[in-house]
Amino acid sequence: MTLRQSQFVPPVPLIVARECGLLAGIGLETSRTTGSPAQLTGLLAGDIDIAITSIDNLYAWTAAGADLRLVAQVEATTPLGVYARPAADRLTDLGGSRFAVDAATNGFSLVARYLLGREGVTVDYIEVGGVKERLDSLLAGDVAATLLGPPFDAAARDAGATLLATVAETLPAFPGQGLMVPSELIGSDELTAYLHALGLAVDAGERMTHAEGEGLLERAGFGAAAAATWATRPRTLEVDPDGLTLLAEIRSHLGLMPPGIRLEDLYDPAPLRLAASRLPTR
Repeated sequence: MTLRQSQFVPPVPLIVARECGLLAGIGLETSRTTGSPAQLTGLLAGDIDIAITSIDNLYAWTAAGADLRLVAQVEATTPLGVYARPAADRLTDLGGSRFAVDAATNGFSLVARYLLGREGVTVDYIEVGGVKERLDSLLAGDVAATLLGPPFDAAARDAGATLLATVAETLPAFPGQGLMVPSELIGSDELTAYLHALGLAVDAGERMTHAEGEGLLERAGFGAAAAATWATRPRTLEVDPDGLTLLAEIRSHLGLMPPGIRLEDLYDPAPLRLAASRLPTR
């Protein structure tokens, strides 16, 4: 069985795994998604086996009928920032403007809602797609601002966009992207082998110097964002419970908590433990 993985950008453990030859014998196909709605469509249709995406998406996807489990966290955090056209100097300058998001009521857009809401700013949220699509929309002048992460944030800065706020400053416990799979994939040899390889990659990354890691990401296309991306690589694939708590708090604050859905119930640590049992003793 070949695992089909949908992602916005390749996570660091995957890049390291490829560099170190850890995926030998593992069938894996990766594709860049145009947005979380496309990921949900693929998961529901059975066209995707793994989604690398914002952990918050589990709320909306579960409500939509997808039977998914969060099994790993592939970033310590996602270094997101609000980037705007040069005319804006602060978040309050965005009032009444168009703000590009992936999906208006789930994922990273809720962080933007939270940050803007704290400043009393109301914007018009425009669904344009994933991070590349949001960057393109910003640079084309179709929107006034958006939320971006590496490597597209560096491209925005190079093009003259202004950084108005960072998620890390306001929400330091914000979790990085998760690895989600359909429940029927839990316990499969393919998933176990893949998580085993990613675990080895995390360990390999810890043995690299910063210069080596940043150089690897530069070769992978991260450019000026290589340092920031390497700094937020996961030191473990285990999901941070504080991050899950924060996501629930953000949704509750925004009045967007779907009834009967708890991230803690959708997180299954068993696949990672099974994969970790195959790792050499540290």
